[in-house]
Amino acid sequence: MVDVKHLKLIVEIDRLGSLSRASKELNLTQSALSHQLKNLEEYLGISVFHRVGNQLLFTEAGKELRDKAKHMMTEFEALELKIQEIKASQLKRYVHGYSQQEAQRLADQASTVAEYLHYDSIWEEESRILEVGCGVGAQTEIIAQANPKSQFVSIDISANSLEIARAKIEEQQIQNVEFRLQDARKMSKEKDGLFDHVFICFLLEHLSTPVELLKALKHLIKPGGTITVIEGDHGSTFFHPDNAFAQKVVSAQVALQRKRGGNANIGRALYPFLNEAGYKNIAVSPRQIYVDGSKPKLVEGFIKNTFTAMIQGMSEGILSEGVLTKSDLQEGIRGLLRTAESDGVFSYTFFKARAIV
Repeated sequence: MVDVKHLKLIVEIDRLGSLSRASKELNLTQSALSHQLKNLEEYLGISVFHRVGNQLLFTEAGKELRDKAKHMMTEFEALELKIQEIKASQLKRYVHGYSQQEAQRLADQASTVAEYLHYDSIWEEESRILEVGCGVGAQTEIIAQANPKSQFVSIDISANSLEIARAKIEEQQIQNVEFRLQDARKMSKEKDGLFDHVFICFLLEHLSTPVELLKALKHLIKPGGTITVIEGDHGSTFFHPDNAFAQKVVSAQVALQRKRGGNANIGRALYPFLNEAGYKNIAVSPRQIYVDGSKPKLVEGFIKNTFTAMIQGMSEGILSEGVLTKSDLQEGIRGLLRTAESDGVFSYTFFKARAIV
């Protein structure tokens, strides 16, 4: 019978052009793959390839099988992603969750800090840009509209988030975005140099091995192309009036994310991580969001609807995992909201890094 391993073999030979290279990619001996191919042809009763010297050229029947195999492998990978998504949801690894309230918070955050984070998110026209971990499309909407003559491929592992993102982009009549249900960590088998640039925003903080992802993405970028990474750093938070309970809830969020395998203070580590991954000409720019009573839009949009709303959205996780007591959490949220009053001050720093392949 035709097995998944046969489909993988056909797809890899098509992508790499030879049985020897396919054997290395699939971590099997060339003789083992030749045996698999022979069994497949015997079962189907057709020749999949014309053998010309060391080359394998698809027969007409082989081309049909190749095209079907590509489609089926795409569907199979989508199924695997869905299973992973369900598993991740069950384990509650993503500290912020996938609620409608969180989707709205992300949209509020994106619009509030766009002028700080994206005034220089501009790429040359006709660029092909991969956005990794697009989520609900909060950042996608901003960067796609700022680069109307470039094409974006925005990927995420959450089907629900992508559904929200597609609806958002369609509502705005944005035409230069293609969404894909895909795990960036599994893109190592994609062809080299598919993209001019890669864009990542608020994703690395949730990964236990962010450097591995950065390494895995390198080959997708054309020589001379760039990667842009934006992350926050909760350790950069300060406010007035100072409040011990407010400091506790910030520390609780950091602790919860650490327990889930992430790093809420990752902003300060972008340079060493990109350097370890082998990128060149790394430049990191701190983007401070400073809020006081003279900035009512930021008081509402950042203190209340972004930062405090994030803590409130994580309350269940903070309490269920014993990171903080309920009374301390409530006092801490009150302390954060106190900074939104006329004499309050709140400051937080994002870090934006750009590097060249």
